Amino acid sequence: MLRPINVSSQLGRVIAIMRDGKRRTLREIERECWTRYGHADTQTAISARLRQVHRYGYRKQAHIEKINDKAVWWYYLTPMDSTKEQAA
Repeated sequence: MLRPINVSSQLGRVIAIMRDGKRRTLREIERECWTRYGHADTQTAISARLRQVHRYGYRKQAHIEKINDKAVWWYYLTPMDSTKEQAA
């Protein structure tokens, strides 16, 4: 079951931005935090919050891609299936 999101916290802002399922880099999430909420959440802090999204019923997904010989990580969230999670 998905919990309500409070955008006054970093975790809430990250989930509010990411729950649409679009793939974003940490830099893009950082930019969205500033644009939408006026908070300068750092990429380091955003990465830490992405590791906590399970508390709100989401699973972090990651995809790595080579762009100009550099590894670029893309993140997106998917809702956890509560029936599968309870059986595990």
